[in-house]
Amino acid sequence: MDRIASLPRNSRGFSILAVAFFVTLLALQPGFCEQDSALPDTAALEAWGIPVTPIGPIRPFSKVAIGVTFGLLGPGVELATPLSTRTNLRVDSSFFSGSLPIITREGFNVGVNLKVRDIRASYDFFPFYGNFRLSAGVELYNRFNATAGISADPGADFGLGNDDYYSSAKNPLAGTASLVYPTKVAPTLTFGWGNAIPRSGRHVAFPVEIGAAYTGTPKFNLAMNPNSSVCGANGKNCQIVANDPQFKAEVTAVSNEVVNDIKPARFYPILNVGITYKF
Repeated sequence: MDRIASLPRNSRGFSILAVAFFVTLLALQPGFCEQDSALPDTAALEAWGIPVTPIGPIRPFSKVAIGVTFGLLGPGVELATPLSTRTNLRVDSSFFSGSLPIITREGFNVGVNLKVRDIRASYDFFPFYGNFRLSAGVELYNRFNATAGISADPGADFGLGNDDYYSSAKNPLAGTASLVYPTKVAPTLTFGWGNAIPRSGRHVAFPVEIGAAYTGTPKFNLAMNPNSSVCGANGKNCQIVANDPQFKAEVTAVSNEVVNDIKPARFYPILNVGITYKF
């Protein structure tokens, strides 16, 4: 398989900007360096029909909560601590490895393997002193790899682009495909419900989070084994892929089509549910 394209030159600058964005949020936090005295204006909130639970001042890092999460990035763990009366600092880590059932399409057999590793830091803001939150953060480490083995049964016909081919009975067609997010650091924006550090006397919370990370367009690569063979009509006139310019052009055209289709995937969805316990 051809090597996947290397990271763009500006990826380091993109990573620095993402981290700087998150650090700036912390620097602007009024209770980051001293005890927070900003208490909710209960009269104003109750006038809007928003119930308010009495809350005392919260010292930064005075509590900690640990939990488990389940979401699109797989199972993970969560660690949270308060920064002020209505803000938290939260770190999530997700991990998943597995294989999907073999898919048969257009005469091809495709087996997909997934590997996900994710570490994310978030700044949570609770505007109504309740369970609803807005969060901005940064993917500190984002690794999403999808690889696939591709094969066609000996003598089977299949479609590729605008043409039909036959897989050689003696030297059947085989290949690989890959989808990789090259940017390891990326900004995130989410919203959700549930405070991992309940401001009441409760210890258990059930947070839900929805949003996205701007990871940039993933890199896609499709390559056929140059030493495998394809044939023309009725399985005749077989030749190896390396010597068939028309077939190689079809492979390139299909690859370019996929690249165009996955451009919206530069926004990677975040959806998590979990359970946390405050110590």
